[in-house]
Amino acid sequence: MNVRPSNIKHPPPSDRFIEPETEAWTTHLAHRVLCNSSSKSRASDAPLRILDLCTGSGCISLLLHALLHRAHPSLEILGIDISHTAVSLARHNLSHNIGKALLPSSAISQIRFEDGDVFTRHAAWANTQWDIVVSNPPYISPEGFDRTTTRSVRNWEPKMALVPPVSPEDAFSALGAHTKDDVGDMFYPSIRRIALEAKAKMVVMEVGDMAQAERVATMLLEEKAWKRCEIWKDGITQRSEELEMKELGGQKVAVKGEGNGRVVVAWRD
Repeated sequence: MNVRPSNIKHPPPSDRFIEPETEAWTTHLAHRVLCNSSSKSRASDAPLRILDLCTGSGCISLLLHALLHRAHPSLEILGIDISHTAVSLARHNLSHNIGKALLPSSAISQIRFEDGDVFTRHAAWANTQWDIVVSNPPYISPEGFDRTTTRSVRNWEPKMALVPPVSPEDAFSALGAHTKDDVGDMFYPSIRRIALEAKAKMVVMEVGDMAQAERVATMLLEEKAWKRCEIWKDGITQRSEELEMKELGGQKVAVKGEGNGRVVVAWRD
């Protein structure tokens, strides 16, 4: 499959440009990383390498740096997006936040944004090991975009960042989709492949709802390299308790948080 960029529009960069649901899970992810580093007595100067696929405005990369750089001074984050417009915006947001003193000056050398297509082989992940792969890919089906998104989202968010660039007919034939909503799942197999190629210890993928979370978790666990899996709902915090266990992909998957299913997380060990 050959996905190509198109012209997209974005709201102006600002000091706060991340959706609250995405901010919640990104903050919780940083907390889990910090707790894990502390429990394993990881040396503070040991590198921590994070690959952010479908980075868009770069908001996840920038927030992770803000939360992790003190504990990990050798932090390295690379954001990848197929849209050069998005990459340019992410770079602008990086400079903007450093200029506003919302990020330290070290961020300019520790965060990079590059053009890349997750459906093709790329040197960034084919030849390099990354500790964590995160992604907030386009996950809304074409039908769901018209049915479930708000007017403000449709007016301000680039459709390319929300809806996979493929027709439902192509998805049914090439991706094995069974319903129109399944078309929104097309990025996840590639993200799984990249996480394996990058030898990532952890993969974190945002999804649209609980049904999609269950499909993605099942797909992910088809690859036996992933030993543990969780689904995080909206509002996930370090105080969130396990709500239930689901049997998915032959494994028990813990569901945590409240509200809508938002993130699928898996670990190698």
